[in-house]
Amino acid sequence: MGIYWALADYGRSFILPAVWLAFSVFVFYRGYAAILAPLMPQAATLDAARYEHAVRMVALGNAVPFVGPLTIDAEIKKFLFCPSGDVSCLPPIPPGGFQALVIVRNVLSIILVFFIGLALRNYFRIK
Repeated sequence: MGIYWALADYGRSFILPAVWLAFSVFVFYRGYAAILAPLMPQAATLDAARYEHAVRMVALGNAVPFVGPLTIDAEIKKFLFCPSGDVSCLPPIPPGGFQALVIVRNVLSIILVFFIGLALRNYFRIK
């Protein structure tokens, strides 16, 4: 009940789960960046900037359930998981812990979107 109160205020406010969902983008971006750090280009090059942008896209794309897998295409995964465009790593294999973080992120996002919908339903039901 404490987690439900902290994330959704017992279904009374849609703003609280929306804020948690927005905050989770930053938290999971740090998680993705930490897991993918060994694969990131080390020099301050254009590839390093593109890599950071791709990690941000993954974090933002996975914020809404069922949208992330649709927006993250194979070329982005190949760029993220294959260091320096190495073609020998086809199919691209994510580093350890990445898939677990994606699953945790999807479950949390589904719960928060459900809480947003529940709060909106409660708001319009009361009025």
